[in-house]
Amino acid sequence: MKKILLILLLVVFCVSSAFAREKEEILAEVGPYKLTKKEFEAKLESAPPQIKMILAHQPQLKSALVKRWVEISLLSLAAKDAKLDQDPKVKAKIEEVTKQILAQAYLERVLTGVDKVNEKELKTYYEKNKDKFREPKAIKARHILIEVPQDASPEQEKKALKKAQELRARLLKGEDFAKLAKEYSADPGTKERGGDLGFFTRGQMVKEFEDAAFSLKPGEISPPVRTAFGYHLIKVEEVRESKQKSFEEVKEKVRQELISTKEQEALQMVLQELEKKYPTKIYENRL
Repeated sequence: MKKILLILLLVVFCVSSAFAREKEEILAEVGPYKLTKKEFEAKLESAPPQIKMILAHQPQLKSALVKRWVEISLLSLAAKDAKLDQDPKVKAKIEEVTKQILAQAYLERVLTGVDKVNEKELKTYYEKNKDKFREPKAIKARHILIEVPQDASPEQEKKALKKAQELRARLLKGEDFAKLAKEYSADPGTKERGGDLGFFTRGQMVKEFEDAAFSLKPGEISPPVRTAFGYHLIKVEEVRESKQKSFEEVKEKVRQELISTKEQEALQMVLQELEKKYPTKIYENRL
């Protein structure tokens, strides 16, 4: 377990080394490389929450991290002495990593300040995109599935339909839907809950099922509905009509969407300018 944790931590922390400035407290030295306490703590602070949690419960791992930094630095120096940094394959990997780091650094500079949005901008974006912040119509339903095999014969198909029709007749006479679902439904995900599907919106179920369910009123039971799984009997229990969410309800979501939109726009503008500056070609016919 500790080995796995150290591998995870390595990905986060052991990515660089630094030359210490005067009077900076040094945690480790390997040849020309120095790991300062300030640099180490900065790496810890920028770690993902799950890594911070691990370190909070196992602070002794910090010394293991420093030791692993030493090991990586030693191996790196040995690789340079062996001139592995001149190996074409290694050079290509170094160049690719360098390119990614530089691209990320440049992107951070370009997007500086883009995430600063004021109340007026938020409200304007909300008003222009109200449909994005509308709660869709949702229904709460139960179903009973009479399964039909993919390679079912006409006789099997007829038998499954007849079973569904018989169950519907019993339901219309007043028998309990949940009880019959537990007894007869072939859907393992809802069978023990009496066929309860909870609330769902359009786009979450297969089309045939969805169209039938959304055409029902609360309390109604559908005729047998054929899908790729078999025949369904559907009972709608509750309908929540679509409603517009207020600005205050979705303010943070609006903020996130607006910032994302501004970042994408800024990125596209930068890329267009860079494509004018640096010759760019994509050879689609070679893909």
